[in-house]
Amino acid sequence: MSNTSFWKPAYQLFKPEEPLTKAEDLRDFYVHRVNSPVEDVTTYLEMEDDPAKFLLAGHRGGGKTTELRRLEQQLNSKYTVIWIDTETALDQYNIGYAEVVVLIGIKIFEKVIQPGWGLKKDLLNDLLESLKTVVYQDEDNENTGLEVPEIIKKLGIILKQGLTRKVTTTLNIRPQLSKIIERVNTIIEAAEGDKKQKLLVIVDGLDRHDQVTALEMFASPLLTQLSCHTIYSIPISLRYSPSFRQPMESFQKCLDLTNPPVFECDRNLSPTTGPSELGRNILRSVINKRVGRLGDAYKGLFNPDALELICEKSGGIMRDLVRLARTACEVSLRKNLIYVNLDVANEAVQEVRREYNLSDYHFPELDKIHRTGRLTTNTHSLPNKGEFVICDELLQNKFVLGYYDSSRKSWFDVNPILIEDLQNWQATNSLQNQ
Repeated sequence: MSNTSFWKPAYQLFKPEEPLTKAEDLRDFYVHRVNSPVEDVTTYLEMEDDPAKFLLAGHRGGGKTTELRRLEQQLNSKYTVIWIDTETALDQYNIGYAEVVVLIGIKIFEKVIQPGWGLKKDLLNDLLESLKTVVYQDEDNENTGLEVPEIIKKLGIILKQGLTRKVTTTLNIRPQLSKIIERVNTIIEAAEGDKKQKLLVIVDGLDRHDQVTALEMFASPLLTQLSCHTIYSIPISLRYSPSFRQPMESFQKCLDLTNPPVFECDRNLSPTTGPSELGRNILRSVINKRVGRLGDAYKGLFNPDALELICEKSGGIMRDLVRLARTACEVSLRKNLIYVNLDVANEAVQEVRREYNLSDYHFPELDKIHRTGRLTTNTHSLPNKGEFVICDELLQNKFVLGYYDSSRKSWFDVNPILIEDLQNWQATNSLQNQ
């Protein structure tokens, strides 16, 4: 067997951009996280008679999609779950609350026109007419004869291009969005009454946008006006931003998907150098469960010290853990090895480290956070960005990571993959101050 043939199966198991969405992968690879909010959501929904609005915050790649898919799997028998992926349906650079509202309307419409719902045609037609308004006002009036599939397809194209940019020049969009929400709510009420089963809308992908875009989006009250349970994923930087405190009050709860810690904090929630066995055991299990699918021929693929380093330098972020494991497979293949040793793991860490770009103004904040475990509100100004809170950027770019202690109190630390950069800065800064 060639080295490529040996490493390819392992390499294919570690796809950092792919969450666990398939039922068999959730079954085989999922590792329970102590602080996962999934159980909390299930309990909250059981207690709520009125439509509840939740936010789920976490780092990019921290496992939010996987946790939401697990929630969907658990609740499918009790709720009609409507999954909305804004990453695939909307354009990253042309997105706002208008696109999200219309997308939700489309997805609910697509669900309730399926056989078995038996809703009155006038309810569906009313919503369709509201959606048509966006289509017809987009470019010309030649679209007025479109049938339902063509209308939905046309709306999808418009959303991809950016509804806010294209339509607002010819249409006062806010009244139309309010009408869409109103008619969607009428359908939700009828559907839940007829089916005797509540709807749950999960809107995934909104955490992948920058904080300015996300803040503008969630400042709109329209995102809280759906008459059904709704969960939105949001960037972790938005969750802790002072500018989001007031908009966040419109939601019942903001749930945190924190990372499994790789180090412990002390009683004052300050970072220590003591390893967290609980957190690292979760991360080891993520790697070992995937390798276990390959059978005995791959047993011990990662040497214990190599696995320890990969877990530590991931900082507990699932995507980064998987990326480090995949990169280690690449390095081992280049070195003509059939295992991952400590040297290979170190080289993989250095390769992934190059994806992070620190600036001089980051280091004083990183130093404070590493000493105290707390975020700061210090600001910085850049010509192309204006004034901003530095810690918002540190969280958004995963330079700083968030954790819970055993009492669910939040604390923060520098991403372990950047700790040597901070130590070098500290040493240089110390010499300059002598």
